[in-house]
Parts: sequence; structure tokens; C-alpha cells
Amino acid sequence: MKIKFILLCAFFYLSALIITLPASLIPHLVPENSGVEISNPSGTVWQGKATQIAYNKKYTLQQLSWHVDWSALTKLQFKLDIKFNNGGSTLSGKGSLIYGLNGALLENVFIDLSASQLLTYVNLPLPIEVTGDISVVLKQASQGVPYCQQLDAYIVWENASIISQMGNVDLASANLDVSCEEGEMIAELQQQSPQIESSFNASLRKGEAYQLKGLIKGTDLLEPSIQQALSWIGRKDNTGATVVNINGTL
Repeated sequence: MKIKFILLCAFFYLSALIITLPASLIPHLVPENSGVEISNPSGTVWQGKATQIAYNKKYTLQQLSWHVDWSALTKLQFKLDIKFNNGGSTLSGKGSLIYGLNGALLENVFIDLSASQLLTYVNLPLPIEVTGDISVVLKQASQGVPYCQQLDAYIVWENASIISQMGNVDLASANLDVSCEEGEMIAELQQQSPQIESSFNASLRKGEAYQLKGLIKGTDLLEPSIQQALSWIGRKDNTGATVVNINGTL
């Protein structure tokens, strides 16, 4: 009986240690060459927060908090709920990372950011400015062969416009639906404004091969310099829309 009591006490003691593991341990668990830096973690490993997480000193998430949803264990899953807010209209979001018998899964991810903020992560050959707000909704996503097993997401760009040396384009709004088909990524874009209308279908196939097909049609309100630029992209069909058909590899 005494041995059982000692073992029981040891079990509860170890459980208490594990449950109260401080979040300050997390930076020491991250490999030095990973490029990940975690600033000012507090709380516990299971429920805590950090003022910033940076990757390669370029991509940052600020005011990040997390907590483990213990109820997911009844489904033999480990579920981590995450929130972050970079302040103002720059970048904020939340979502869940789930790991179970079938691997890792992202679920119910919502991200809001300004279009100008997104442009800081993209290297473009021509200098342009963009305006508007972007909302990303990712219902489910899991990795597969060659790219995905599940993917259900959509992106909305409101009050969208592009400002360049060639002229300005008012896009009004653009909607992008992203899905997975036999492991390959499929995206469909619809955009309409008084100046221009466009519709595209894009796919990322095995071997990093991509295909982009679509139509772009400018109205009389579109600046002549942009109209001329559209003629360089491809031929026009019988409706006056520019036909886009691009293939290549990443």
C-alpha cells in the first residue's frame, strides 16, 4: 500500500510539473538554425503568449497567444488554438493547428491584412502600389501528394486598386477560391469593376508545373496606357476580351 501511495504521489507531482511548464522554455526548444525567434514568452507551454514571433527577421507575428484545446484529446487529436494581432489594419488572425492520426491539419483560419502589407512579402519586377483590404478564410488544409490532401479556402480583396507608372486601375473587388483536386492546387479568380473585368483559372500540377487561363476585358473607363498593355498579354476574342494562357514551372 505504501508503494502505491508513493507512486500515486509521484504521478501527480510529475503531472503538475508538465502542466505548469513555463512558456520561457519554448525558445530553447527551437533549433538555432531554424530562423525562428520568439520574444518575451509568458504563461505556460500549453497556454501562453509572446510579444512577437519572427522568421528570418522578415516575417513577424505580434501579440501572439495560444492555448491547447484539451477536449480534442477525446478524438485522439492535439489541437492548438492561435491568435495574433500586428496592430491596426496591418495583419491579424486566428486559427487552429490540429495533429491527429492522419497527420497535421489547419482549420478555421481567418486572416485580415492590408494589401500594401501583403506587397512587402512579394518581390515584383515592376514598382507598384496597391490599396484595399484582404481577408483570407481557410476552412481546412492538410498536406498531401504532391501538394495537398484537403484545401478549402477563399480570399476577398475589397476596395482594390493598383497604382503604377503606366496608370491606375480600379479593381473594386476580387474573389479567389482555392481548392484541392487529386493532390493538386486549383484556384479560380473573379473580379469586376467599372474599369475592368477578369476571370482566371489557375492550377499547380505535379512537378511544380503551373497553368493560368483567363480573360481580361477593359471598359472605356480604363486608361489607354493600360488598354495598350493588355494587348501585349495576348490576343483578343470576339467580345474584345484579352485571352490569357500561360504555362510554365516554378
